[in-house]
Formats: sequence, structure tokens, C-alpha cells
Amino acid sequence: LFPKQMAAVNKALSIDNRLGEAHISLAVSLMLNEWDWVNSEKAFKKGLELNPTYATGHHWYAEWFLFRGKAREAFEEISTASELDPMSQGILKDKGIFYYYTGQYHLARDMGMMTLEIERNFAPAFRLLSLAFQGQAKYDEAIEYNDRWGQLTGNTIKTEVALADIYANAGRKQEAESIIEKLTIKDVFTSNDYRGMAQVQTALGNHDAAINWLIKSYEQHEESLCSLLVDPKMDPLREEHRFIKLLKDVRLLS
Repeated sequence: LFPKQMAAVNKALSIDNRLGEAHISLAVSLMLNEWDWVNSEKAFKKGLELNPTYATGHHWYAEWFLFRGKAREAFEEISTASELDPMSQGILKDKGIFYYYTGQYHLARDMGMMTLEIERNFAPAFRLLSLAFQGQAKYDEAIEYNDRWGQLTGNTIKTEVALADIYANAGRKQEAESIIEKLTIKDVFTSNDYRGMAQVQTALGNHDAAINWLIKSYEQHEESLCSLLVDPKMDPLREEHRFIKLLKDVRLLS
């Protein structure tokens, strides 16, 4: 779908290159599809110069800052986005994700709860809450919200991968391994599941296996690789030379 996405962006810009929203779409495409951090930032700046009150633009520019490890700027942009569109579940949820990535798990939990006050069945908020509780080592709560996330999305594979990760972090090694053995046999992964399997293997202490899954994630061009620089679950791998190479391949390191 990447070529179709870029074709739509370019068509929009050919119709009106003063449309801020189109420049933001270009920025997102360059960031997620090409891992082109330099030109995506230029497009973000251009889009927000043309439309400074575009909440989505500030939202995604905040993502750019987060992925680059610039937490202060990320929170400034996501806060601006939230002020411009205070009822956006997506913006509130992602602000919670920012708190999660920066180790502020109680604030991540609070943002998840706040999001559910707006829309009680907003599935991504349950994923956020599961991550937040896992970060606090409250594994029963993490499992509960992971189950709810799975019920709302209907995606069994993603829910099972996430459950295995919770088990692995909780020290329930046998249960985690039982899940991933079955999932490996199924071999029906979709977007970002390879990255998820890498997280499970990291938590189990299997660094080589974790990086092998990350390489598969890279081959699938999973967009979740954008957060490798800041994901606390990847911390055990940071001294591994193959992990460092992967960060360079995604252009997160020079």
C-alpha cells in the first residue's frame, strides 16, 4: 500500500501545494514508510507552518520527536495537539504511550483511563493500560486489560503475543514459551507481530532469537520499528552489535 499512499499524497500536493494537511501526510509517509527522518521533519515543519492549528499535524510531529528520543519536544507537541483537539481519543491515548515510553507508568495509566471516559470501548486504550500495568509489574491487571483489548479487536494472534510478553516479564517462562511455540507453528503473523515476538524473546533472555525476529520485522518493514530507540523492552539488547546495526538500518543512529 506504500506506493498508493505516496501517489495520493503527491496528487493532493499537485492540486494544492499550500495545503498543510497534505504536507503532514507526506511527512507521515516519509517517516513510517521510508524512515526518512530528515525530509519527514521538513514536511512536518512545512505543514504546520501552513496550518498551525492542525491537531493531527502536531500529533504526528510529536511521534517524530519521540522516535528520535527527544522526549521534551515530543510532549510539547502532543500537548499542543491535545489542546487543539481535547476530545481526540487517539491523541490522549498516544500521550499515554509517550508516558509509557518514558517510564512514567502511573501517568500512562491515567491517560488510558481518561481516554476510556470519552469512549469506553476504545480498543487502543486497553492496550495502553495493559502496557502501563505491566510497566508497574501489576501483571494480573495487565492480563485483564490485554484480554479486553483482544475481545474488542478480535485479533487473537496479537493478543496471544502480548500475553506471552506479560508472562515472560512476570517470570512465568513456561507459559510464555508454550504460547510462542504454538504461534511460531501457526506462522500467520500480520503487522508488527514480528516485533512483538522479539519483545517476548528479549524478556525471556534469548537475545539472538529476539534479534532474529527483529530482522524479520525489518524485512516486513513493520512501522513499529520506528520506536526501537525508546522502547524500554529493547533495553537488554542495546549493546548487541546486530541491534545497533538495525538501529542504523532504520536510520535511528548514524
